[in-house]
Amino acid sequence: MERMRPYDDHVITQVATGLFGVREETIQRVPIVEFKYAQGAKPGLGGHLLGDKNTVSVARMREAVLGISLFSPFPFHSVYSIEDHMKHIDWIKHINKRALIASKVSTPTDVDMVAVGSYAAGTHIVHIDGGYGGTGAAPNIAKKNIAMPIEYAIDKVHGFLEAEGVRDEITLIASGGIRTAHDIAKAIALGADGVVVGTSELVALGCVRCTRCESGRGCPRGIATTDPVLSKKMDIEWGTQRIINLYNAWHKELIGILQKFGLSSVGQLRGRTDLLMHLDYSNDVEAKR
Repeated sequence: MERMRPYDDHVITQVATGLFGVREETIQRVPIVEFKYAQGAKPGLGGHLLGDKNTVSVARMREAVLGISLFSPFPFHSVYSIEDHMKHIDWIKHINKRALIASKVSTPTDVDMVAVGSYAAGTHIVHIDGGYGGTGAAPNIAKKNIAMPIEYAIDKVHGFLEAEGVRDEITLIASGGIRTAHDIAKAIALGADGVVVGTSELVALGCVRCTRCESGRGCPRGIATTDPVLSKKMDIEWGTQRIINLYNAWHKELIGILQKFGLSSVGQLRGRTDLLMHLDYSNDVEAKR
């Protein structure tokens, strides 16, 4: 953790249900603290780190016993209501008065009520995570059959928050299946303030989507692994430049999209569903005419 200290102002500390490695000292260091209530790719399921991936460095960071499988339960066993969530937020605000509070939730059919409830509890950022994220550790039955696709969830939450008159008082972040600059533009046009991406960055770093993130020694490319031998496969300088290239390319694409619509900032794109068109069969028929 000490090697991350120079980047404290750019780090989010996540408080997950297992509370592994959560300490007052780490909470005090960061500008944003996120409570992870659910992950879109596997809502209703807790995290599971296999024992052979719980290495010396992982055990030290998570303050756990070396070689023991680590389970994060679902849900927080101390949070079953908005009032309980408020107590958690109050705990963080006492430890770090400057911290913004984020709540990461999945996208059930009542995700709009979850979002407004989080706002009522004092959350600054609602992070909704759709069902098509790229994690290689989630079973397909969870990824494909439980959470709502993020495109439906963004519009639903944005519209509900607007109807309640609190849309500009909370930041809406979306993730789960957002992998290109055009995906980012569409998410913002649907109503998000910003997005979180993961799969695209992993592919830029050499991920081949073999979905063995959680198995045995983990990633054979040395990206998502705790194995000290495999991790040496990743050249940090090479990987850094690949991520820079990815974001530079997206930056140029987003500028082109904004220029096409006569907009001068990404903020002007938020909620502009009038700029979106659903390419269904009727659109194809109209185009042929």
